[in-house]
Amino acid sequence: MACVRKWLHGWLRCTAAAVLVLSGAGCGIRKDEVLARKHPSNEGDNTQVGKIKIRNVSIVGPAPTAQEPAGASAPVYFTLINDGPTEDALVQVSAEGVAKTVDMSKPEIPMGARQLVWVGTGPYTVTLRDLVRPLTVGQYVTLRMRFRTAGEVTVRDVPVKNAAVASTLPSASSSG
Repeated sequence: MACVRKWLHGWLRCTAAAVLVLSGAGCGIRKDEVLARKHPSNEGDNTQVGKIKIRNVSIVGPAPTAQEPAGASAPVYFTLINDGPTEDALVQVSAEGVAKTVDMSKPEIPMGARQLVWVGTGPYTVTLRDLVRPLTVGQYVTLRMRFRTAGEVTVRDVPVKNAAVASTLPSASSSG
């Protein structure tokens, strides 16, 4: 009887170890991969409307201990990705409760089918004008974007970033 008990105890231990190894190896997803999916590694907000992806939206603010005063202007940086088979265009950006007006460098920011467009440098810029209240680094605001075909989308939790540490801003040489 002691021999059977010893054999059964060993068998259970081996079976439990095999189940743990196989269950961990079989899932194929590591914890850090799951976290990366839930929390993107960029510094701005992301959203989508139709086939238009809006990535890494951020506002460049003042130095970390300063405020961008009411009445001032602040640039907005982001990337537009048109994953659709037809062209579209960003036709309006608004920032209710943040800025009295939002200027776009062109009347429309065009995006060809399956095209990526940087906004913030080069030919396409968006600027918050006549801020209605001071902006500080670390604050979050809400923007509204309207596209010719895809429609409107609210971009929530747009961070105000310090320009000196905002590592995701495209350079002028990479825009186009």
